[in-house]
Amino acid sequence: MADKPKNEIIAENLALYRKLHGMTQAQLAEAIGYSNKSVSKWERGEGTPDIFLLLLLSDIYGITVSELVGQTEKCRETQEKLKAAEKDRKALERARKKALERAKKQKKKK
Repeated sequence: MADKPKNEIIAENLALYRKLHGMTQAQLAEAIGYSNKSVSKWERGEGTPDIFLLLLLSDIYGITVSELVGQTEKCRETQEKLKAAEKDRKALERARKKALERAKKQKKKK
């Protein structure tokens, strides 16, 4: 993580904590009074929120600004947990789709 540019780390963390709180970009944008295009831009690392917005986001997520910008071990642990959970979620989604396909095929046979 230390080898990445700071804006890339912040971008990853912005997306990480938003997803961790079950929010879409549009929902977050509405909550903070910005456009979803701004949120998307920040999460792609094409810009960063100003300090006042970082404070607001950290309040929304119940974390410190240091965690939001990736300067703590807790943040790195949270990132690893979320990545593992996302991998599990994708595997479950694939399994669900296969089960639905099988159910449709069986229904057609009847």
